[in-house]
Amino acid sequence: MKKTVFLMMALVAMTSFANKTKSNASDADSTVVTEMSDTLNNVEAVERQVNAVYAYWNDLRQYDGEDKPCVDELFGSKEWWRVRKEVVEIDRACECGGFFDFGEEGPLDPWTYDCYEGYVSANDIKVKLQPDGTAEVNFLVKDAATPKGVPMRWLMCVEDGQWRVANIFFVKDDNMDILMNMREYVDDEKKKSGDPKQY
Repeated sequence: MKKTVFLMMALVAMTSFANKTKSNASDADSTVVTEMSDTLNNVEAVERQVNAVYAYWNDLRQYDGEDKPCVDELFGSKEWWRVRKEVVEIDRACECGGFFDFGEEGPLDPWTYDCYEGYVSANDIKVKLQPDGTAEVNFLVKDAATPKGVPMRWLMCVEDGQWRVANIFFVKDDNMDILMNMREYVDDEKKKSGDPKQY
């Protein structure tokens, strides 16, 4: 009798534990899957974020947003923002035009290239969602003086619950990889200054 009661109790405990574990796992799984598919893991969410970048860029310029975060901080990935800050610090100290001084073309903005006239916008946005949860985005950035647009390519990732720009490529400049080139620029400056801390 004692043996039967013990076996029944053990069976109930095991069933209860299995159901609880299964229930918790399915709740967690469904939350993640639902959140990604409904809010982030779709082309429209990426397109909205691309448009939000330019809406914010235009607002900053129009209202002189000194107290607001810059576009790099608000929309760039943590890695992009970290490297970008290093570049800004180096540019402040040097007597050259800085990393984004492209000679005859003058200083370029990583977000707009050389589009500054009037309202700047992203056009003909094409999003390709990647299996690893990132997105590749190709579009034309346009302003009043550049109606044909300048081709841009972004790699985007999800951080802190939103799509962020992990890298920018200047398509018309042989697909120049901005993040890689900024890293190399920082490394070169650290070598010149004898700073042993490099990427």
